[in-house]
Amino acid sequence: MVKQITALEFKELPFKQGCYLIDVRTPEEWKTTGKPDGEAFGLSTYFVSYQLQKNDTVSLNPKFLFEMDELNLDKNKKIFFICASGIRSQIVADIFEKKGFETYNISDGFLRSSKVYASSWLADKLPIK
Repeated sequence: MVKQITALEFKELPFKQGCYLIDVRTPEEWKTTGKPDGEAFGLSTYFVSYQLQKNDTVSLNPKFLFEMDELNLDKNKKIFFICASGIRSQIVADIFEKKGFETYNISDGFLRSSKVYASSWLADKLPIK
């Protein structure tokens, strides 16, 4: 079962070192809002788009699973997935949990700001690139 964790809870975890942080947002999102700096916490950090955006059209990245497989991730290491709001990262965390990985969804995402979730990676001032 995918574990849900907020950015602040992630920041406080003692076991992050040696784990993975994977941002599944689009290249356009990385350019406009920045990228999480997982290396600051000792994580191997990767940026693999689950979706692609062309103008106003968003589609699934047909190479996503191939690109993830190319990372040769160690199933003994935990994976923390992040996207803008926690929705795409939840979908991907489910996929990789079914593949035998221990997965976490950073549920408030990189940007999410609402009355329900006032926190996010950016709002809580976690390190960015």
